[in-house]
Amino acid sequence: MSRVSFWFLLPALLLAVALTGCRFGLETRDPWRVEAEEQCIAQKGVIPSAFMEPIPAIDGPGMCGMEHPFRVTALAEGNVVLEPAGKLACPVIHQVDMWVQDVVQPAALAWFGQPVVAISQMSAYSCRGMNGQAGAKISEHAFGNALDVGAFRIADGRWVTVKNGWKGTQEERGFLLQVQAGACERFTTVLAPGSNVFHYDHIHVDLMRHEKGRTICKPAPRPMPAPLIAKAPPLGAQQPEFAPASAPAEAPSYTPAVYTPQPQAAPPPPAPEPQPSFLSNLFGPRPAPAPVAEPLPPPPSSLPPATVSSGRAPQPYPAAQQPPSPQGVPPGWQVGPQGVPMSYAPSSNPETGSVKRKYYTAPIPQASTLPLPKAKAGED
Repeated sequence: MSRVSFWFLLPALLLAVALTGCRFGLETRDPWRVEAEEQCIAQKGVIPSAFMEPIPAIDGPGMCGMEHPFRVTALAEGNVVLEPAGKLACPVIHQVDMWVQDVVQPAALAWFGQPVVAISQMSAYSCRGMNGQAGAKISEHAFGNALDVGAFRIADGRWVTVKNGWKGTQEERGFLLQVQAGACERFTTVLAPGSNVFHYDHIHVDLMRHEKGRTICKPAPRPMPAPLIAKAPPLGAQQPEFAPASAPAEAPSYTPAVYTPQPQAAPPPPAPEPQPSFLSNLFGPRPAPAPVAEPLPPPPSSLPPATVSSGRAPQPYPAAQQPPSPQGVPPGWQVGPQGVPMSYAPSSNPETGSVKRKYYTAPIPQASTLPLPKAKAGED
């Protein structure tokens, strides 16, 4: 009876084993994956270069592969080496590249005062199930749509590993928590230490399309306040040297892009006291010059305002301050000695600063009784 049951169940067992072993062979890639790759390339999300090398399409086994894969050896325009090189699809390459430039580099400058120069990846394209488990749902790594980051190397040569740094020094923890929080804003799936037992030593990022557009970010982001405020330096720019107080003289270094207060310049020496001049000894100290009043509007009169012929600009006088003028004399004029109309105008003495009144005779054209001298050649 048992032998009959065994032969009856054998075909079902063989079919189950065949389906498990050929799980990926009975399925095809979702159409949106190819569309996402082609749209990314059309929008120049990745530009082929020496560190972004296009390679032939990867098809299989099963649904694994990519239509337009790239072999990536560096990110951030070649300034951050990817160790080892990885095969990835265009959409995730673009997001990882932006993540490195906009999140990773500012976090490294804020917590270490120097940039990241290399990233150690633990898995890029890999045709396998999730978490490497047999029979599990196919992983985003099987489509080149995910990357596992295990460590970051900063400019002085130190490696900040996810495994040790997640609960390491304050600088390492602050940097990794800020990096993970920034990744949750760019990727649809982010798994870091604390999410499950499989991610205790790396940060997993991918662009899987979840139901109803939801995202997964585990553990919940909890970034720490950065000690410095810094921005990533221009890519490709030569970095100045900086030697921390605790670092040995031979260690490579980098100057953080932070504000450094500059020493204040010494105030200028006081001006020397003016020495008394000959005139001040003779006539006493010079009084302060009288303030110059702003010009007043012309008086409401049909006649032009009074002027002086001393070479200065005409100066009108208010009607309220003008003395009464005799009949037939323009406003601002007086009858001087011997009945000659005269104008008045203030003038200042440059030596004493005093103001006095001068009189000027009105010009009366008359014919000259003296013969005019003849002009000589070369004197006119």
